Amino acid sequence: MKLLQFIGFIIKYLLIGLGIAALFIVFLPEKFSKDKSPAEHTAYQSQLTQKASSKVLNGLKTSYADMLAETAPAVVSIKVRSKVFSLESGACADLEARPPDTNACAVLSDGSGVIIDKQGHIVTNAHVLDKADTVIVELKSGAQLKANIVGGDIESDIALLKVDVETPHFLPLPENDQSRVGDLVFAIGTPNLGFHQTVTQGIISAKFFTRVAHYIQTDAALRPGNSGGALVNAYGELIGITSLSTLSNQGEKLYQSYAVSANNVRHIVEQINKHGQVHRGWLGLSGDMTINLNSISYELGLTAEQRQELQSRINQLPFGKGVVVTAVAAQGPAEQAGLKPLDIITEVNNKPIYNAVDLTSAIWNLEPGAEVTVNYMRDGTKHSQTVTLGKRGSVSP
Repeated sequence: MKLLQFIGFIIKYLLIGLGIAALFIVFLPEKFSKDKSPAEHTAYQSQLTQKASSKVLNGLKTSYADMLAETAPAVVSIKVRSKVFSLESGACADLEARPPDTNACAVLSDGSGVIIDKQGHIVTNAHVLDKADTVIVELKSGAQLKANIVGGDIESDIALLKVDVETPHFLPLPENDQSRVGDLVFAIGTPNLGFHQTVTQGIISAKFFTRVAHYIQTDAALRPGNSGGALVNAYGELIGITSLSTLSNQGEKLYQSYAVSANNVRHIVEQINKHGQVHRGWLGLSGDMTINLNSISYELGLTAEQRQELQSRINQLPFGKGVVVTAVAAQGPAEQAGLKPLDIITEVNNKPIYNAVDLTSAIWNLEPGAEVTVNYMRDGTKHSQTVTLGKRGSVSP
């Protein structure tokens, strides 16, 4: 009997010991696992390294440092100095820089630029080069180079520089614009705050055409000195040249920032390399939206009967479509092609026209001499006419 009790006692505590061991194995498996082989250990460490370098947390990338390290060297700082003016001249009104003990002054300005090819061509804003006599480009490495002005375009505020050095760091201008509203973007440049180069982050807020180029609006902050810098996407691809921003009445808080679309800049650069400036096509007419009947009637001095007739023509069109021709330049392309006031232009090269901006956008990248097909309504009848574009002037900085 005592033997059976002794055996039962041993079995009882043996089972308790096995249970405790099982708990340790379940909750602390690494304490009981076999040592990894050298190959397994290397693979394990590689997985940890890859996970750490990806900088991804909960599906979101948390760092773009590697991309910016490759991209930022293509963005440069630009220092501009004018020739020396006498103090009596209008150029000295602001007295931005006056050599001591002299009766002269020089205008200083600065900005940013983007190297676009390995030959040393640099894109910046035209206003950065205003009154420029000497232009110095500073690379991210700190090296300073004298730059020559190839040409520029005041209307789009784009200019082209050239330095006599080949560089492996450049951001090519794309042929097409694949960016979309909501895309993550980074603005790289040198603001006038004592920093050599800064990066701000935002998204694309809007895209639109105005004046002579397509623009990208972003909430990535820009400061004076960022002009001419790079706007890149999350892959480090150049999508725009930062151009301007709007301020509050106190000149402090930034509300909106803009960049010229990089594929538009490509076209401008091609024109500057070819002509030293941009040659733009010209239709030789002005017009107003079909929905602005009151302004059209006032501008053309229409009688009540003429206004009613124009209204009936507009009613034949889809709402808002079409631009009413309000003036035709004498001997201009439109007049030579037979267009007249009160014609309603509905399409140019098969692109629907809803306002004067659409009309400009349809020909913005076409040179003088190019032919466009203009579809329009006259007296309720559809017409189509080929117009050979004239030349619209553009001034170099």
